[in-house]
Amino acid sequence: MNNNYHNMKDAGDEAPGHAQSGTHHTISAKLKHFYNTVQEEGIPDRFVELLERLEAAEKQAGTGSAIKDKAR
Repeated sequence: MNNNYHNMKDAGDEAPGHAQSGTHHTISAKLKHFYNTVQEEGIPDRFVELLERLEAAEKQAGTGSAIKDKAR
C-alpha cells in the first residue's frame, strides 16, 4: 500500500498539507511572475499589422466584429 504521508514522514519532510501549501505558493509566485513578464512584452508589430488587415477586411465585407480589442 502506497501512503504518501508515511513516505514523506520517512523522508523527513513535513506533513502533506504544509508541503503542498509551500509548493502551491512557489508555483503561484512563479506563474504570476511569468504572466507579468509576458504582459509587459507588448504585441509584436507583425501581429498588430495582421489584426489591422483583418479588421479592414471585415469592414469591407460588412462583417465587422462587435467585440473590439481593448489592449491596443
